[in-house]
Amino acid sequence: MGNPNGPDRKKPWRAMLALAAVAAVACGIFADASAARAQASPAPSAQASPKASAKTAHHKKEEPAKKRRIIKISVDKGAVYTITGLKKGVAAATKTVANPNALTVEPQPSGDIVLLGTEAGHSKIDATLASGEQVTYDVTINAATPPINSLQPGTAPKSIRQ
Repeated sequence: MGNPNGPDRKKPWRAMLALAAVAAVACGIFADASAARAQASPAPSAQASPKASAKTAHHKKEEPAKKRRIIKISVDKGAVYTITGLKKGVAAATKTVANPNALTVEPQPSGDIVLLGTEAGHSKIDATLASGEQVTYDVTINAATPPINSLQPGTAPKSIRQ
């Protein structure tokens, strides 16, 4: 068959190493299984492992995020509205929902926010009140005409439409 001193000589050692690795893995699995707790009843019960209970304890410490109170504001085109009673030094975040040109937001050094309705649209402002409560201002800007540069077609005068 093969030469006892040739390349076939290494194959039994590789097989032995693979067997040793399999045995080590099997012993590791059996060692973990032997550490399991014996149960009084044959039916499985819900018992958390120490690692799982540590994870659950970590999640219990976290408080659920409080819902922001929503305050609805309606501003007409060309009107000025001032939001007062905000915490000084805390920046307000403005999110445009519809028409980014609809609202001009001007933060003041006093902590107030001055809003100017410029076109029809909708925006949301996340702010913190002086009491520390976090609120969202839902601002709707009303206008009798569509926004400037809108893609809505106009109508011709009656004299032309005949």
